[in-house]
Amino acid sequence: MKPLRIIVLTLLAISTWWLAFTQEPKPVEKAAKPGHKIDYFVNHFEALNMTLTGKPKQRLKAESMRHFIDDDSTEMTHPIMTMYAPDKPDLHIRSETGYISSDGELVLLNGAVNIKRDAFKNTAPLEIDTHHLRVQLPNDFAETDEFVKIKSGKNTIEGTGLRAHFREPINIKILEQARGHHEIN
Repeated sequence: MKPLRIIVLTLLAISTWWLAFTQEPKPVEKAAKPGHKIDYFVNHFEALNMTLTGKPKQRLKAESMRHFIDDDSTEMTHPIMTMYAPDKPDLHIRSETGYISSDGELVLLNGAVNIKRDAFKNTAPLEIDTHHLRVQLPNDFAETDEFVKIKSGKNTIEGTGLRAHFREPINIKILEQARGHHEIN
């Protein structure tokens, strides 16, 4: 009787192993994701946004531009953004690197950022230095949480954080620790 038990248990073990081996789930093949890969690039990139009346609104230039297929984003080196206003000097924004969202409405200007506008009529030239500026193109709005220094003529204002509407009339707000030097002629 003992040999019969051993044979039955052996057959049971072999059949269990055979079922487990033949019924093993096949590995699921994962859909290949494209990864963060460049699908095209442009050296000396330039793009111009126009108003509904056909006048220039914003121009974006960069030393180089790379577009990524996976998230439809764009990265730039040494971008220069120009915002146009009728009968006023252009506003130029420069940075070390930049990023454009897939919908083209958000531009992140990274590293050191410099904003300049020439003098006109009774208004002194304007220069703003900061880091990491977020620009919402549809409404000409820019913001940063970094240190900001604004110079206009002999006047200087410094602080932390900036919210600015560059659509005329320009409205600039320093968020924290604002301090300034103002000269009266």
